[in-house]
Order: sequence, then structure tokens, then C-alpha cells
Amino acid sequence: MLKPTLSIAIALVAAALVLVSGLSGSATAARHACATQVYQNGLDVVFGRANTQAKADAITARAQRVGFSAVKTVQESCNVWKAVLRGLDSYQTAVAIQSEARRARMTPTVECVKADQIGQLQAVFGTRPTLGELDAVIQRARSFGYVGMKTKRAPCGGYQAYVAGFTDRGQAEEFVSTARQRSGLPVALIVA
Repeated sequence: MLKPTLSIAIALVAAALVLVSGLSGSATAARHACATQVYQNGLDVVFGRANTQAKADAITARAQRVGFSAVKTVQESCNVWKAVLRGLDSYQTAVAIQSEARRARMTPTVECVKADQIGQLQAVFGTRPTLGELDAVIQRARSFGYVGMKTKRAPCGGYQAYVAGFTDRGQAEEFVSTARQRSGLPVALIVA
């Protein structure tokens, strides 16, 4: 039989663990709530980060003064804001902007941006740098009966051709397997 003080100590430790795990989940949700939502994959050119919006606005203003008028201040987390040029679809374009900014004595970074997940299952038939190159993937899929393909920006630049609208994961996995075998394309299942 346990001594009463040992029983109380174990109960307190158990309660503390429950409380801490609940708080950490709440803290994660709170941090996520502070961030600006990302609706589209792509590339960002980040001109700088700051721990206040005012400091980030100063970085944004400097970037705009030297010719990058589309740079905006966005909130990355509860205590981090960034001056950023968003939504680029070409790595070459992002690097060219980065090089141009360096001439103005700014040191931006090129960063991959992935849209916030909405939980949609997608069968991705291919990823290509341009829409023109992606058309070859779409045409090949169409020649095997896969019509109604949609396109979207791919994470880190380029474009993807995909099919969505699956009722469950099993249906999506079966579709991907069959599409891979029939078309010879590297069809992949993702959650977008």
C-alpha cells in the first residue's frame, strides 16, 4: 500500500502532465491563429523579419523605396512579422528578384511556401516548371481517359496537374494506383 504523501505526489504529477499537454496544444493553436493564412503554394522573397510590426513595416518601406512596390508586411507568428514579396511561381524569378535586391544592399531570402491544408485528397499527375510544360502531362493523362484535370501552383514553384473529389482515402489510393499503371505517369496522392 502506498503512503498517502506518495499517492498525493503521483496524483499531482499526473495532473500537471495533463495540464501541460493541454496547454501546449492551446499554445500551438494560439501561435497558428496569429499567422497570416497562406492560400496558395509558391515562393516568397523575404526581405526581413522583425519582432514587432513597426520594425517589419520599416523593412517593407525600405524595400518599396528601392523599387519593390509589391512587398507587404505579414504576420508569421504571434511575435514575428516579415516584409515579403509573395506568390511567385518561378524559382528563377525569385532568384532574379533576390539578386536585384542585393544591388540595393538588401539581403532577402527565397523561401518555399505551402498553402494551409484544407484536408482535400488530390491525385497529382505531375509537376512542371511552367504551365506550357505541364500541358504535356495533361495531354498524356487525357489520352488515357483522365479528363477534367485541374492545375495549381506547386510548393516551391512550378505547377501541378491534379484530380480531386474523392469520398475517402481508399477510393483515392485505388484511383492513384490505377492511374499510375494505365498512364505511366508518377501519380501521387497528397493531402492539400
